Amino acid sequence: MATKGAFRVECPHCGESFDADFWTVVRGDRDHDIKELIISGEFNLLMCTKCGEMFLHEEPFLYMDPTRAILAFVMPETYLGEKDKWIAKLNADYAPLKDALCSEESVGAEPAFLFGLAQLTALLENDVNREEETDVMEFMAREDGLHLLPVKPVAARELDIPFTLPMPPGLSGRAAALKAAQDLAARNDALPRLKSLIGVLEGLKGEDIPFLKAK
Repeated sequence: MATKGAFRVECPHCGESFDADFWTVVRGDRDHDIKELIISGEFNLLMCTKCGEMFLHEEPFLYMDPTRAILAFVMPETYLGEKDKWIAKLNADYAPLKDALCSEESVGAEPAFLFGLAQLTALLENDVNREEETDVMEFMAREDGLHLLPVKPVAARELDIPFTLPMPPGLSGRAAALKAAQDLAARNDALPRLKSLIGVLEGLKGEDIPFLKAK
């Protein structure tokens, strides 16, 4: 679950200095309310204890979501000027924690380093859109009696395809998945990631589908 730490901050409006709590670790698969704060832009929104004005203040934190293969160190955008120094430091800090962080579920051995909350927000918003489109595709697939196979989340982002792959029952391989995807697209042409999936499957050679998640 999420954990917090206290940091000293200064109000940009009146100059008042006070201690404030910040999230230091966020589990996106469990801390849904905090994830929504990140997406809405309200994460780390503070109120000055003196003047009452609201302001945003960024502190480094770790964002994890094993279900979506996300492990990211999120740093203030102001750290970008010393990017190499901060990446080296966080890599060193991460090394002794690597096994513990990745033991519960695979999130990928190598973390991402993001500078500015906007980068994480964009990633999460994109995933939400992909999930919504995947839900629509899955609903149609179930109506047609198709099975749904999980796609590696990292591959889904890189290839801009849904988080699952439709497959006729009793069949496997690229050709069967391509036919299933084409049939679904013929019923609903407003799913761009389904169209992207068709293009990816058409471009593969052989019957192997390398981006499927291992069972």
